[in-house]
Amino acid sequence: MMLVTTDNKTIELTEESQTDKINLRLVANKSINSLVSSHANLLVFPQCLKSNDDIGKDCIFELEENTLITNNIMGFIGINNTQLKIESRFSQAVDNVEDYFLHYMLQKVFCINLFDLKHSQKQSSLFDFLVYLFPYFLKKALAQGLYKQYIKKEYNNASIKGAININVHIKQNVPFRGNVAYNVREHSFDNRITQLIRHTIDFIKQKEVMQGVLHVDSDTQKFVNLIIQHTPSYHARDRRSIINDNLKPFMHPYFFEYKGLQNICMQILRYEGLKYADNDSKAHGILFDGAWLWEEYLNTLLHKIGFLHPQNKQLKGGIKVFSRPNTGSNPRRFPDFVKDNDENKVILDAKYKRMLGNSIDRNDMNQIISYLYLYKADKGGFIAPTSNDNSCKNIGVLNGYGGNIYKFKIAIPQNVNSFKNFVKVIELNESILIKAIQDIPST
Repeated sequence: MMLVTTDNKTIELTEESQTDKINLRLVANKSINSLVSSHANLLVFPQCLKSNDDIGKDCIFELEENTLITNNIMGFIGINNTQLKIESRFSQAVDNVEDYFLHYMLQKVFCINLFDLKHSQKQSSLFDFLVYLFPYFLKKALAQGLYKQYIKKEYNNASIKGAININVHIKQNVPFRGNVAYNVREHSFDNRITQLIRHTIDFIKQKEVMQGVLHVDSDTQKFVNLIIQHTPSYHARDRRSIINDNLKPFMHPYFFEYKGLQNICMQILRYEGLKYADNDSKAHGILFDGAWLWEEYLNTLLHKIGFLHPQNKQLKGGIKVFSRPNTGSNPRRFPDFVKDNDENKVILDAKYKRMLGNSIDRNDMNQIISYLYLYKADKGGFIAPTSNDNSCKNIGVLNGYGGNIYKFKIAIPQNVNSFKNFVKVIELNESILIKAIQDIPST
């Protein structure tokens, strides 16, 4: 059964969903870190991007008696024959309309051009999201180079280069005709990993509504052609054996980006089996932390107007707390966005959670004040999504060293009848947000 809800929502399970409740209890109230480590077919962003975010300590959802409570996590998760879809709270799922906001953020963050897809108006599935992300993982992996691996090759010719295979030689070369059967280990691009990618490419090609992802940009198309060119031994009948060869997770000190690509490929090729699996109690799916996705989406807008995005999730960049530490440690602080010009320093914080009225969470306020102090900036603010109107409010001027705190809200389009119209409206709202940030007066 498919259950549909939104992030940050409480729902009551009905009598018909009691069987689903038993399945959901297998993953409810458990930390994402523990789930990812015990369920190989569960992808969580940014967890699978080597993030040090605290998302790993949170749970996907809580289950108390007949009450299911979701947090910031969005996406799909399946356990046995139960499927749970968590959409964004800006989804119009009540009208059986697609979750345009989630699709749009994924398009921006993962550089997916949904206009090039023959995108169905029906509700999307886990399979759709897996295929959408395939080009992203393909480009990250192939950017490290085409993977080579030593493999065993069997030959039967006059140019002996390896160990003679006595059994095959006797069977094929008696009476002697000048050839010798032998085995050799060769460094080859045609291996279990590239074959897995090739099978995934051909599988996607068979899906008319999804095959456009293989041509979303020139890099994707180039890498697809590269894989096809270097897998001459490909045959569709070998798919099951290739999947079995890749059951062991890929590990390599240099080609580490191939691990994520292998995982995506395996889920795409095994989707139907995972979807209808019974009695294995293993979760599968793909999930996104709404706060992380919102922050990365805003980065696609703000970097165009000079804002830097410190890599706080990888603990890179940021600013040191002490100019002269008296101990060996000197921790760093990582604002979401920094514009550090001498004459115009601005600190902005992305907030996916609801921000009602002028109230600001105590911890959030303390955080932005500390950022302003460390960067010697006099302007800071929060950016949050809303289902109402775009707005920019000056919350007030700080005591002490001063500084203005702003709250920016960008309206997420509601009551639109197509993804194309959603994009048109939100791009207008984005321009309003950018203008409001650029028009912050210098003090």
